Amino acid sequence: MKKQKLMAVVLLTALTGVFVGCNDDDSSSCTPDYTDELSAEETAFAGEWTLTAIASDEEVDLTDDDVDNPSTDIYAQQSDCQNDQQYIFKTDRVFKIVSGENAENCESDQKQTVAGTWKLGGTTLGLIYFCTENIQALEFNAEKTTFSITNDLIITDLTGKQIEAEVTFVYSKLPVVADPADEVTE
Repeated sequence: MKKQKLMAVVLLTALTGVFVGCNDDDSSSCTPDYTDELSAEETAFAGEWTLTAIASDEEVDLTDDDVDNPSTDIYAQQSDCQNDQQYIFKTDRVFKIVSGENAENCESDQKQTVAGTWKLGGTTLGLIYFCTENIQALEFNAEKTTFSITNDLIITDLTGKQIEAEVTFVYSKLPVVADPADEVTE
């Protein structure tokens, strides 16, 4: 259970970046939310993106299977609950990062949601949440159906060894499903 909590925290931190929240000091101010109209690029980007891969440039062993079997495939070493993560980008500029809501039997401490506003400019994604702006560089595939975020992280393996690694998180866009109520019949 301790490993699951650690990986959930690592995932959420890596995906949302390191942030500093506002304090109660009235002299500081929060970063204002993004409010302008979506560009055509942003409208095409809006939707639900699901975590489909996590790869490390260093081998680590995260599986509690009594076998020393390090791998660069972090995603394969985690539970369905740990891998259950979605970015939801809405056309009103609101975004959510939702964890542990779709996989079966996820513990309540594995269910997390972060919300704020978003903006996309080329390959740069801006997120505003907890009074702070976070900028992430994205890499898209040619069809723009997947994007990846790469961060330098410290991963603690099963033995407690800390490994510095470059970790890439890959998200795939879910196809838009038409609402049958919107179909016109003659």
